[in-house]
Order: sequence, then structure tokens, then C-alpha cells
Amino acid sequence: MRSYLRLEIRRAFRNPAGMILLTGFPLALYLLWTKVLTVVPQEQRADFAAFSMVSMATYGAMGGALFIGGAIALERSKGWSRQLAVTPLPPHGYVVAKLVSGMTGVLPSIFVVLAAGAVLGGVRLSLWTWPALVVLIWLGVMPFAALGIAFGYTLRGQAANLAMMGVYFGLSVLGGLWLPVQAMPAGLRALAEYSPAYQAGSLGWRMLDGRWPTGTGVGVLVAWTLLFAALGMWRYRRAL
Repeated sequence: MRSYLRLEIRRAFRNPAGMILLTGFPLALYLLWTKVLTVVPQEQRADFAAFSMVSMATYGAMGGALFIGGAIALERSKGWSRQLAVTPLPPHGYVVAKLVSGMTGVLPSIFVVLAAGAVLGGVRLSLWTWPALVVLIWLGVMPFAALGIAFGYTLRGQAANLAMMGVYFGLSVLGGLWLPVQAMPAGLRALAEYSPAYQAGSLGWRMLDGRWPTGTGVGVLVAWTLLFAALGMWRYRRAL
């Protein structure tokens, strides 16, 4: 189990295309919003730079967590999971290794976007706020890792990636990571506030003001995590 986990973690960091997509794209969007486009008036740019920094760090980490399922679906289509079934690796070991390696792989996206906010965006926060943001953003995207596993055991090959891409962008927009929820119509705003992407982003947005997560926000994230984990477990058992 430990050997296979080490292998998966090394593989996660040896995928340059994936690292560029999940790190470079959120970084490029952050620089676009804060350095190229005039999105807010001059007097609001400092606050917007911090808000957008958290949004794009969450967006990148969310994609890294969700696309755990893409690797599972691709390897299932190639018969890799069947080959592992005849090894001493326990049946759940493959899923656990994918989950741990995937959640480890989201950290570069968080670090790069936060570093860009500090160095290029002029974001200034208290010293303890930076590590708190890393932890909160990382924890906030766990529901998407569970959802990715469910996708991986439901679809195969490129079909899983296409489906997850649609879900990824849809939840990102609905959750206010691209457009602030306050700018949405009232009905859509009420729906957005119970989405996992919005609550994941809220963990970091609140921390910018020195506020800890609310019980409601944590409860919504836990509920989504449990729901997606149950779906993933059901699909995993069906696939065995």
C-alpha cells in the first residue's frame, strides 16, 4: 500500500501537461483579472486582487481534486485496475492512493496563485493568514475529490474527462469563482450559496477579513463530501 501510494504521488508530479493546466490556467486568469482588465475602480483593486487570488487558487485546486476521476477512468479503460486486482494491494488501496495523491497534487496550484497574489498582485495579509488560506482552500476542495472518484467509476476514458470538464466549469461559475455571487440574479444567488464551489471559496474569502468559517458553510461542505463519497463508494462496488 505504501509503495503504491509513493508511486502515485510521484506520478502526480510527473505529469507536466496536467500541472500546466491546473496551475498555469488559474494563474493566467488571475493575472488577466488583476493586471490586464479593468474590472473594478482603482480604489477597489487591492480588495479585488485578494478576492480573485482566493477564487483562482480554489478554482485550480478544485480542478486538481475533481480530475482524480479522469485518471481512474482512463486506467480502468486500459485494464490497469484489473491487473492491480491480482496483486497484494487491498481492493480499497487503489482508491485511497488516488485520493491521497490527487489531494497532494492540488497544492502546487494553491501555492502558485497565492504567491502571484503576494508578489504580483500586491496582496498584503498578516503572516498567519497565508498558511491558513492554504489549509482552508485545500480542505474546501475535498468534496470534488470524492466527486471525481464517482465519475471515474461511472464513466470510462475521455467520456469521464469531458463530463468532468462540464461539471468543473459549471460549478466554478455557479459558485462565484469567476463572477461574484452578488452579481447574480436573486434566485441563482440563493442556489449558488449552497453549491460546494461557493462554500469552498467562502472558506478563503472569509479568512481575508480575519473571519473563520461558519457552521453552515462547514456543514454544507461536509454534506456534499458525504454525498459524493457515498456515490463514489456505490460506483466503486459496482465496478468490482
